[in-house]
Amino acid sequence: MTLLPDGTGISSAQWVAVGEATRHECLDDDNGATSYVKCTPNGRYMIIEFANPSVAEEDIASITSVRFLSSGKSNHRTSAANVVIDYEVPSGNAAELCAYDAHRSDYETINGISRVYSDGVGGTDWTYSDLESLEMKCTKSLNIEVYLSYLALEVTYTEAVSADNATFFGANF
Repeated sequence: MTLLPDGTGISSAQWVAVGEATRHECLDDDNGATSYVKCTPNGRYMIIEFANPSVAEEDIASITSVRFLSSGKSNHRTSAANVVIDYEVPSGNAAELCAYDAHRSDYETINGISRVYSDGVGGTDWTYSDLESLEMKCTKSLNIEVYLSYLALEVTYTEAVSADNATFFGANF
């Protein structure tokens, strides 16, 4: 299941929405030049909130892993643009540096490491409550302008199995 941005969260004014009214609308599909967020100054960040899961809690036996999916580019001819992406809520997972290649028109896909534990150290399994409150922090690093056109979370889970007694009893009578 994929969780998409749903809310603007907290952001500095330097993360600018282009093509849509809000940052989360710019990041909910990978449409490159149509809509994106951009930022140039070093150290500016935005926190993105995500929509609640599309799968009901009772339909999930366990959550195997969570990782971010992103698409971005440097708007510079020769230098990459860097963004540090971190799990703001829940906290504990290590931040990851995404260095989007220098390219004037093509976007690069960078996906995060699959996180098996919500706390990043192996002590706490992911819960449905974690999915309902997920927030990601994107911090611009260095001074090369970056364009982000997609930020989502990929959730891998084991489906809950329910007994279907109607089939069992129907087959035996």
